[in-house]
Amino acid sequence: MLNKKLLAILWNVLILVFCLVNLSNINEVQKIRIPHIDKIVHFVFYTASAFLWAWALLNKKSPAYKLNISLMVLGLILFGLMVEFLQDVLPTHRSFEWMDVLSNTLGVLCGTIIYLIYSKFKPHKS
Repeated sequence: MLNKKLLAILWNVLILVFCLVNLSNINEVQKIRIPHIDKIVHFVFYTASAFLWAWALLNKKSPAYKLNISLMVLGLILFGLMVEFLQDVLPTHRSFEWMDVLSNTLGVLCGTIIYLIYSKFKPHKS
C-alpha cells in the first residue's frame, strides 16, 4: 500500500507539473468550453491536496493538533502562491492570477474541513 505522505507528495508534484506545463497546444484541452474550468480545477486540486496532507500528517491526540492544522493550511496556501509566481517567471506561457490563488485557498480550506468532518465520523483510529 502506498504511504500516505508519499501520496500527498506525489499529488503536489502532479499539481506543480500541471500548473507549470503549457497545455494550450493540446487540441483536446482547447475543445473544453466550460466557463471558469481552470478555477474549478485549481479548487479540486487543492481540496484533494489539503485532504491528503491532513490524512497523512494530522493526529488528533497531538497536543499541537490545532497548530498543525494551521501550519498545514498556511503551507499549502503558500505552495499555491509559489506555483502562481513560478507561472509568471518561468517560460510556461502562463501567468499569475489572483483568482487562481483564491481558488487554491478555498480548495485548501474545503479539503481541510472535509478531513475534519471525516476524522470526526470515521469508525477506526489513525
